[in-house]
Amino acid sequence: MIRTKRESLELFIKEQLIGPGGCKGLYSLKSGSSVSEETDFSGEVVSTTPGSIYSSAILFPFKKEIKTGDASKQVNTDTESEAIETPDENYEQENELEEIIDNFQNEDEDLNSLSRRFPSSMGISCCLDSSFANDNELKIVVSGRYYTKLEQHTQLEVIIEEQEAFEAFFRKNAAMFNEWFELEGDKLSLRRTIPQAQLKTYKESLRALNIQITAEIAKNPDGSFDTIFNNPTFKEQYRFFSSYKERLFKNISSLKENNAYFTAQEVETIKKRIETIERYETFFSYFEDLISICDSRNFGYWVEHPFSKEIDLSSVRLKISSEDGKVIYSPKKNKCLKDIIAVKISDNIQLSLSAWLQLIKTKDNRTYLKILLNNSSTEVTTDGQHYYSIVSETVNERCFFGTKIEAISKHLCPYKSLQSDSLDDKEAHNLNFLYRRVEDYGVGHLCSVDWKKDEDGVMHVFSEFMPSIETPDVEPVPRDKSCEVAGQDGYVLPKPYLEDSQCLQFKWLSFFSETSDEKILSGLLEFVSTYKIWIETQRDSISELKDYETATQNVDACETDYERMKHNVMEFLSDSAKMKAFRTMNAAMFMQLWHNKKENQKKVRDEESILDFNFYRKATDNIFPKVEHAAWRPFQLAFILLNLDGIFKSQSDVSWAKRNELVDLVWFPTGGGKTEAYLGLIALTIINRRLTCGEAGYGVTAIMRYTLRLLTTQQFQRALRLILALEQIRLWEIDYYNLGKEQISIGLFVGDQSLPNSLKDLKEECRKWESRTESGNNSKIPLDVCPWCGSKLTHETSRSSGVKFFCENVFCTYDVENAVIPVRLCDDDIYVNPPTLLFGTVDKFAQLAHKVNTNKTSASKDSRRLFGRGTNWQKLPPDLIIQDELHLLLGPLGSAVSLYECAIDQLCTRKEGDLTIRPKIISSTATTRNTTLQVRALYDRGVSIFPKNGIDYDDSFFAFYKRCKKKGDEDWSFVSKRRYIGVMPTGRTQMTTQMRLAAILFVHRAIFEKENLAKLNDKNFIKAADYYFTTISYFNSLKEVGKTDAQFYMEFTKYTRRLYKRVIRYSNMLECFYAYNERFSKSELTGRLSGNDAVAELNKVQSISWSPEHRFPYQEGGNWQQAIKPDDFILATNMISVGLDVSRFNTIIMNSMPRNIAEYIQASSRVAREKEGLVLTLHNPFRSRDVSHFEKFREFHEKLYYYVEPISITPFSHKSVEKYLPLFIGAYVRHLYPTLADNKSAGNIDMVKIGEIEKKVKKYFAGRLERTAELSGIERELLTKDLFDYICLMVHEMLEQWIKKKEESQDLVYIKNRLGRDQQATPLYSSTEDYDEIRQQNKWKVPTALRILEPEAVIHIIE
Repeated sequence: MIRTKRESLELFIKEQLIGPGGCKGLYSLKSGSSVSEETDFSGEVVSTTPGSIYSSAILFPFKKEIKTGDASKQVNTDTESEAIETPDENYEQENELEEIIDNFQNEDEDLNSLSRRFPSSMGISCCLDSSFANDNELKIVVSGRYYTKLEQHTQLEVIIEEQEAFEAFFRKNAAMFNEWFELEGDKLSLRRTIPQAQLKTYKESLRALNIQITAEIAKNPDGSFDTIFNNPTFKEQYRFFSSYKERLFKNISSLKENNAYFTAQEVETIKKRIETIERYETFFSYFEDLISICDSRNFGYWVEHPFSKEIDLSSVRLKISSEDGKVIYSPKKNKCLKDIIAVKISDNIQLSLSAWLQLIKTKDNRTYLKILLNNSSTEVTTDGQHYYSIVSETVNERCFFGTKIEAISKHLCPYKSLQSDSLDDKEAHNLNFLYRRVEDYGVGHLCSVDWKKDEDGVMHVFSEFMPSIETPDVEPVPRDKSCEVAGQDGYVLPKPYLEDSQCLQFKWLSFFSETSDEKILSGLLEFVSTYKIWIETQRDSISELKDYETATQNVDACETDYERMKHNVMEFLSDSAKMKAFRTMNAAMFMQLWHNKKENQKKVRDEESILDFNFYRKATDNIFPKVEHAAWRPFQLAFILLNLDGIFKSQSDVSWAKRNELVDLVWFPTGGGKTEAYLGLIALTIINRRLTCGEAGYGVTAIMRYTLRLLTTQQFQRALRLILALEQIRLWEIDYYNLGKEQISIGLFVGDQSLPNSLKDLKEECRKWESRTESGNNSKIPLDVCPWCGSKLTHETSRSSGVKFFCENVFCTYDVENAVIPVRLCDDDIYVNPPTLLFGTVDKFAQLAHKVNTNKTSASKDSRRLFGRGTNWQKLPPDLIIQDELHLLLGPLGSAVSLYECAIDQLCTRKEGDLTIRPKIISSTATTRNTTLQVRALYDRGVSIFPKNGIDYDDSFFAFYKRCKKKGDEDWSFVSKRRYIGVMPTGRTQMTTQMRLAAILFVHRAIFEKENLAKLNDKNFIKAADYYFTTISYFNSLKEVGKTDAQFYMEFTKYTRRLYKRVIRYSNMLECFYAYNERFSKSELTGRLSGNDAVAELNKVQSISWSPEHRFPYQEGGNWQQAIKPDDFILATNMISVGLDVSRFNTIIMNSMPRNIAEYIQASSRVAREKEGLVLTLHNPFRSRDVSHFEKFREFHEKLYYYVEPISITPFSHKSVEKYLPLFIGAYVRHLYPTLADNKSAGNIDMVKIGEIEKKVKKYFAGRLERTAELSGIERELLTKDLFDYICLMVHEMLEQWIKKKEESQDLVYIKNRLGRDQQATPLYSSTEDYDEIRQQNKWKVPTALRILEPEAVIHIIE
């Protein structure tokens, strides 16, 4: 049903944007009618000018502007303004928004001079092989349609839906209708045209009949009138069908006062009245449609004339040599290209279509062919009073709609040869190798292009204005393409490499299983060996490939990972202590997944069991749907095995390079399960540290950082459940698995927009949190129900322990008696009790240079404690740093983080004897390019990307493009859920097209329901309707969000109502549900929201789903509930581009291409997570980058990851150093020099300390310079001698300024507290309140965040 919905929606979009089908076949012409002397009718009839309806694939006539003396009357060519053109002020037909944009004719005969506003030309380019020159075998077919205004009004027929009922109505009012109207079967037409002078009178008589019938409907059986009808506020002059229906629907749509509702009989009576009204509204609409054609003030009805014509190329000599260069065939010199379609409109005016051809010969004897179609109709003359309008008759009669060019030849060959890359860009060369099998056959010019082979194997390349391409699903099951296994419905699938998945099962690998360590070790080695088998099959295929060297390098890299995994399993997991940690980690992962299932949470609540070791030993691991045993995805377990050498030190790795010098990056498409991979590593690191380091291992063990706050709070929920599992194991106090006496906890380290930063504010926020309801949490606290059992959470506060959150279920582990939820939600608590897992945004870590306090009673202000330092706090620094969504650390933010990472690295580094131990860094991304440079800039380390590519882009063993085929077929077909559709408007602005596109999606909900009324309560229909109910509209800037937000309840809803009336008749309250203004609602997930607002909006859009039973008030638990429905529209920015996983989101409009392809992939991946969905990419015709992507839409989407741009990052540029070096030095000094740590200790500086600090900082950067100098290519340019010298100069000047300030001031502090006692003190750090001149001179500009945001305000209009 969901697939049916998508196909139906895609067809409707095409009907409304390109046509034909703009009026959904509501009209026809009498059989045998001729609409012109030459052409019989064979197309559609539309109820207004086709330019008013269609928004793409239109070729416009040129415009000739007559200059007038008054310059103010000229049309501005740079303005995308919109105006309403109406024949006169009493005009009753639909008013159309349209753009009045100047379109000038370019006299130059250059094929590239294509107007993008009102394009009069479009074309395609393709390539013909070397043998084309011998036989010139080529066909070019041009097709499309044009429209003429229907002058003979009596030829128009309106299609009747309820024939029998309408006949009765027609007969009953025959005296009124018979004179002008004729009813034949299911067709209503005019007997003769109603004269303009009589139209007003006839409309008034219809109006009187409307009022009369409305009153009859409102009459009760006893002769009295319905109370809604009789309400004094309902004035008699407004008692029409539409207004009475609106009042009836409004009454049954909401509860009365005191939460009362109508009786079932009353509701049924109201619904019957609405049904009767809608029947009469439909009947009246038939007459109104026919009356409108008689009104000379309207645009009239227009009739389609489709055409398809092959260009006769027999007279054109298409032979060309490479010496000729470029040859252009113009319609002036080649009659066969001129007036391919020519229709006389009047004596001096004609509609015509011409073509241009261009040939270019290449050195390898291939021929590039460009075909250009040009609307060569008579120019449209404009002046100051007459605009060039997309709705005017003059323009419409000279337009071509749905234009298409098709080139057909057996000689058509791939358009592009493999790109030659610079010697330095090995990554680009490797991408060309991986995608060598993906071929494209053309490019569009102001249109897109597609291609296919016919049954005879002949290639067709054709233009396309609504290109569509599905991107294959990536499955984490390694499969062998050379072997088949039976699938469902007669399909076969590639055979899985792993026939027995026992070695992946969480419970089998955990200590809950009675399986021996030896058997687990054997199972893991067998798992790793399957990777080796795949590697060998890749190696066997290399000899057939042209690029043997690249293929060999790729396979060798895979083999290196295999050897590393095998070595880690054999060395570490044959050690019983390390195997114990590994099995405990698997137990924790099993427990957190078990508690993630709602049914299991209910079991904990209902059965009142004690959650001890035996409880989980007996618990089923049948957790995931369609999977018998919960198990790791192969790439997740492989990534953990690969990184064992970063947690445990190998005897063969003397300097521990795998930990100190390597960032392991997991690269997997969105939704693949990267989070679980590093959650497993976090758990293993915590367990190992607790088992081996004793009390020194308390404190922060792992840091997990994100760049987006919405992602941070969402992922926090997932990590919290893992921490609860580890804490549960610790509480059992099993000797063999003793995880220490300190609580295993998690802290959320984010800005005060998302969470209160002080304990005082947190307690205040908790009071709001306690008043939360099931439908909403109006506080910033990111907790709702207990993650362990699903019961309600509550809290208590005390001076000593701050805030404790616990579960109200006394049988839950976290019921306050046994334990509390181990969570830290404010800075004060995080500093006093450093959490085992510190979870936060990269911005927040800028606080390290500001929040340091050496007072014994001020631990809540001392960020040193996060790194195991501080007064009465000596622990090991963090062992593990996780950076999720690495691709977001680019540009200015990436440069800022890079320099600040220098400080984090120093604070986390420790010595054990002669061994320097840095933290292990793990990162993840779904889109990667230029990652070696990025990682080197950020962390001064090499990178190991996992999984590595083999010899094809679609199979890396761990990531396999899903495919199937019919039994007996030779080729595999990719399986996909996500379909991309490209749209580029012609003649309209992008904003207008976005509005129309949204309206199309909204109205199709009514059409789909009407088509499936019998299945309204069928669960499959409900799911399909729900999954396509809400549309996400994605923007690249907040400015664009603001524009759309302001117009939603005006223009968006207005056009939705207009479209509804054009394509569907009244029935089943569909207009009420899907076109009434008050039914529309929107949400927003953008940076304009504060932290708790964003979380509240996210919870709302996730929790409410569509149901036909909830469209009216309904009873639940004996009480009446207000009607609820999901929001229709969600305004979104890159806040949602990562981490948002809502299965019911299945439609997204991408408003222009985002700034980079990585963001496009991430954002569009928010839809079709579970079922088939649509991504509608709305390209802006005035942006060259958008046009470029649209013109090669298919090839671009077939190679999406190929087109991800290299990341730019310049951490040591002069600007970056000036901005962020003070932050590095501030954190470095205050954390590593105890006598300079406190705010008031700034005055303790002296020349000895200055010399020591300068020496150590320079030594650090000198070491980095030395390592960078050993690199090659652009990585070597990250830190040059000149940049190093500038850093040294900056350090020297900062320290010199510090000592100078100390000499000038008796009371030097780092930061002057506005409310403190140090008002006379001199601050070292620059303040935002300083005068600009002073601020410019101060070298110590230490920011409080890594992103500098401009002040802004958002105004929301409530009413």
